[in-house]
Parts: sequence; structure tokens; C-alpha cells
Amino acid sequence: QLKTPVGRGRAFLRYCLVHQQLAESLQLCLLDPKSLCDWYYARSPFLSPQHRAEILGSLYELDCVTFHLAL
Repeated sequence: QLKTPVGRGRAFLRYCLVHQQLAESLQLCLLDPKSLCDWYYARSPFLSPQHRAEILGSLYELDCVTFHLAL
């Protein structure tokens, strides 16, 4: 059913929200600075340690919310 990259991305986000794993999954993706520079422009908030910490902090707070989304 998931034929497009956008559809797979949405399914991944729904899965992470339902299982309260979005912050942890993103944090794992942000561990490699070289990959971040390859994927994002220099002004991306993911490249700034302060902004990255704020984003992850907000996502960890979101883990407290219970989501019931159709997977």
C-alpha cells in the first residue's frame, strides 16, 4: 500500500507517534554530523546543537501524549 516515499514517511511518523519513539528515532538519525551536513543546508536547525536540543526536548515531551492513529 505504501508506494511513495511520502506515504512511507507518513507511516513511519504514525508508527513512531503511536509507539512513543519519535524523539528517540530522530536522535539516532542526528548522531552522524557528516550525514547531517550532506542532507541539510547550513542554516538548518538540525545543524545547530542548541536548536537540535530544543527540537529533541519538545519531541520527548510529545512522547507523553497517547496517540491512537490508524496504522
